[in-house]
Amino acid sequence: MSRCAFSFLHFSDARSASLNTMARLIVSALSEDTIAAPGNRNPNYITVSVTDANGVPVTGLGAANFKVDPMIVGPGGALVNIVSVSAGRLSGFYLIQVVPINTQTWKSGTYIFCVATVRGADQGQTLCQVLMD
Repeated sequence: MSRCAFSFLHFSDARSASLNTMARLIVSALSEDTIAAPGNRNPNYITVSVTDANGVPVTGLGAANFKVDPMIVGPGGALVNIVSVSAGRLSGFYLIQVVPINTQTWKSGTYIFCVATVRGADQGQTLCQVLMD
């Protein structure tokens, strides 16, 4: 079971007269433990949608454009590494695969992931949740 919370990040520096002002990316994410399960190291899938402030899909992103941090993990759970990011069939959608760091395995319980996206000076972030059971 997964749930997603939406959070938008908007940066602008009114003191800056340059064109390098940061803009908002609208990011939403859902996570599902399809093959990830307590005791294994199979990837957990996080599906992410990224649009600009006007709702236009953002394309061409890769692993370097995303950060995933498990803020809350199942008891004994670990941080994660992104093992792959692939573009979806529809513009602006991405599939991120994460696994526990080092030789750790998934633990039973709820994981809440912070997902941050950056494209040049544009940034956005959201939260998503998955129950490892």
